[in-house]
Amino acid sequence: MTDLLSHLTFLFGADKAPPLFDRLQRITADYRKRIATRAGELTERDAILITYGDQLKLSGEKPLQPMGAFCNRYLNGVVSGIHILPSYPWTSDDGFSVMDYRKVDPDLGDWEDISSMQVIFV
Repeated sequence: MTDLLSHLTFLFGADKAPPLFDRLQRITADYRKRIATRAGELTERDAILITYGDQLKLSGEKPLQPMGAFCNRYLNGVVSGIHILPSYPWTSDDGFSVMDYRKVDPDLGDWEDISSMQVIFV
């Protein structure tokens, strides 16, 4: 971890690096707790659906809504997780120039649409 602290010091300065390092450790510990509640680690038996968020479209619905309905009906118990790309607001590069990792692209839907999927979102 001292390598990380030295990198943070180089990037942000000696005064900002220690609090950033502490915050990173707390975030990482919290994340580890959240993923520990899953059934286990991924193995060769897992199947992950990797798809674009706009692959299923129905008139009057954001694309993540029919995707969630499809996944809940046909993929629950079949795939171990879903990776939707790109699902964040973006500026260019066909969605891979992310503006905010904490938001869902409003053209696709919202976090409620994602959390309604019964399959794990990875």
